[in-house]
Amino acid sequence: MDLVSIVSAALSVLGAIVAGVMTTWSARKSSMLEHALAEQRHRESKAEQAAEVLSRYREPLLLAAFNLQTRLHNAVSGDYLTNFLRHEDPDESRYARDYTVYVLAEYLCWVEIIRRELRFLDLGDEESNRTFNRHLVAVGQKFSTQQFPQQFRLFKGQQRAVGELLMVTGVNGRTDSMTYPAFCSRLDNDPEFARWFTRLRADVDVIVDSDPVGNERLLRAQHALIDLIDFLDPARTRIPEHRAKLDDLPAWPPASPEPAAI
Repeated sequence: MDLVSIVSAALSVLGAIVAGVMTTWSARKSSMLEHALAEQRHRESKAEQAAEVLSRYREPLLLAAFNLQTRLHNAVSGDYLTNFLRHEDPDESRYARDYTVYVLAEYLCWVEIIRRELRFLDLGDEESNRTFNRHLVAVGQKFSTQQFPQQFRLFKGQQRAVGELLMVTGVNGRTDSMTYPAFCSRLDNDPEFARWFTRLRADVDVIVDSDPVGNERLLRAQHALIDLIDFLDPARTRIPEHRAKLDDLPAWPPASPEPAAI
């Protein structure tokens, strides 16, 4: 009887130990599962928020990139700036100069807005994330590199500063880009603001007087902008036309038709 009692007690203890271990293992597994689910929900929530922000700013970034590439296309291959920059009508001349600078600043503004809204960009897809950032970096590098002649060169910090200067609060409380009339007014009435654009405005004259080789920065930037536009609008639903890249050097003049929008 003593042996039976001992064995019974030992089995009871062993059973209790096994039950405890199983309970602990089950609780740990459940905790790990809950943690994994929480992380997944967090990633999905973060991705949804990022996608919502990107969706909100996709259209203005796309239009800003298109306006800039169109202006660069006309500056390098068209005759618009040649005909209007030194036009006898001062309003025509000013528009040719200042709108050229404005579309560059507007693009940089939307890039800066997106950078601030998405400090840690996560589109829910690593490849999309890398591709989007790669396109933004590629455009920025074309304007910052010292490989090409100086006109329209802006280093990274200058690009961000110019973008910040055009940031305003919209009617809905969200950050927006300054309009062209407001931009012209600030140029006229705010010397500190105008100082940031003095060289860029003078660069427009250099662009007009340069040959395609001298304007290679603009050509390469136009190529990078078209790549960004194709990424943002792959189905060509928002911008179906006028997305041709300028011909590579030295095949000039370009065979593709000049964009209609100025």
